[in-house]
Amino acid sequence: MASVQSISSESYWTSFEVKDDDIDFIINLLLEREVPLTSDEMASALVEQRLVQLEKEAQEAEQTEHPIYIPAETYKVGQFLAFSQLEFETGEVVGVREGNNPDLDSFSVIKVAFAGGGSESEFASELADHILNNPPEPDPETEELRKPETIMTRFGEFVITALDESLDKVDDIVSIAGKWFPSALVAEITDGHLNLAEAVLDVEAGGPLPTADLLEHVELPESLSKGLAEFSLDYALQEDERFDEVGPAGQVLWFLRRLEPPEVLFSPPRLESQDKAIDSSILTEELQELITKLDDEMSDLQAPEVAPDDVTVTLIFPHWRVGALPLSARLEPLFPTAYEAPRIRFVLVDGHSGERFPGWVVREYGYVFGLEDWYREYKVPAGGLVRVHPGDVPGEVVVETFDRRMRNDWIRTVTIAENGQIGFTMLKQPVGTAYDDLMVIGLIDTQALDEVWMKSQHQQHPLDRTVAHVFRELAKLTPQSAVHAQTLYAAVNVIQRQPPSTIFAELVKRPYFQHVGDLYWRFDANAWGSS
Repeated sequence: MASVQSISSESYWTSFEVKDDDIDFIINLLLEREVPLTSDEMASALVEQRLVQLEKEAQEAEQTEHPIYIPAETYKVGQFLAFSQLEFETGEVVGVREGNNPDLDSFSVIKVAFAGGGSESEFASELADHILNNPPEPDPETEELRKPETIMTRFGEFVITALDESLDKVDDIVSIAGKWFPSALVAEITDGHLNLAEAVLDVEAGGPLPTADLLEHVELPESLSKGLAEFSLDYALQEDERFDEVGPAGQVLWFLRRLEPPEVLFSPPRLESQDKAIDSSILTEELQELITKLDDEMSDLQAPEVAPDDVTVTLIFPHWRVGALPLSARLEPLFPTAYEAPRIRFVLVDGHSGERFPGWVVREYGYVFGLEDWYREYKVPAGGLVRVHPGDVPGEVVVETFDRRMRNDWIRTVTIAENGQIGFTMLKQPVGTAYDDLMVIGLIDTQALDEVWMKSQHQQHPLDRTVAHVFRELAKLTPQSAVHAQTLYAAVNVIQRQPPSTIFAELVKRPYFQHVGDLYWRFDANAWGSS
């Protein structure tokens, strides 16, 4: 009877275990259908199979285990019973006597000793009128949990995860883009087939192209089903370093790796931090709250439970320089994802002109690449505001700016001293969109800054000295000599790519930084001299 209970047990499915028999079932399922199946399709079939198995076990248990105690029945000494009201605990009838209750018709009383030397209890028997004589009506919730579709809706992710982890350990099954098939039945793909696929992608500037388009040029035996032909070619392409699968989840797209932008294959140095985000618990609540608003992909933040309809992000200098967006906790749900592919090719849409242009989600390093020309076209400054939201077509993402008008504004601007030291001053700079006053940064000579920046990377200046230098440079730009934490974060990232937590920790740890309220700080030269 325990098997019956396990069918509707939430813990049974949330801690689902894949057994050897389940793997055999999946292999036979793939052989029987002769086409690759997704994890979801296999999990659905496995759940249905498991339910059938559990129901069968339950029926066998009812036939072979001890009878269930029913007050209306007659029992004798030595008989074993199972008690449904006691979670089917079993006991032996060790005595029978006549019952005595003037309010009831004649009945008997049985004394039952429970297994394991437990206590003895008495129960009525030969009692015609008792609630336990009539089995309860089936619980709708329990009955619903015996349906495969209900289990997949509520617990499918647990079953799929357990199944994928188990299949990954099976040598005889291979996968590509979320589909699985026995390796022995994968069609042979020759070097000639792969060379043809490369030539087709070469003509298309590297891609991306779906497998079906490649199959039009790569001739495989007509006896192969379409699904198996695509899977076989997909698997061969996956195993060849020339090709990269760049499609979003549910879609297989191929690209020539050698024609992908270098910034997609390797993280640009501008986006690589020398330090990792630290435990923000050492920071004040105000600083912790600020971190959640900065959309830095290096911050260890949880994705929102409900994906936002749109996000407005403020560009920090490294992303602006590279032409990227952060794949932060808030932004990530707006972009396509994939089963395994570390890089995803998708379509960015200019929200003003409607023009479509290629974008790349670089999952491994946490950024979206492909916006350099777009930033340049609209004169978006570092610190500019960019709104991101899903497009009308699945997989497309729209980017927009605010207040598109050219003007010359007094903003913080990068300077380079004769000794190569990077500083900041206030200058009039042309800007074409709205920006965050606390984070905007102008630039006069991009090439000169890049050269100085490259040299400084080899010198590996300590973070505390960099933060102190930048703070003092910024303090000179305001009459109060106060610097906002958000401005410090934006300016430090011109020199070193750092997550906000490491910069804010300097404000908290160093005695020469004095908090003056509202996330503004001042520099104490006396404390600096003694540090």
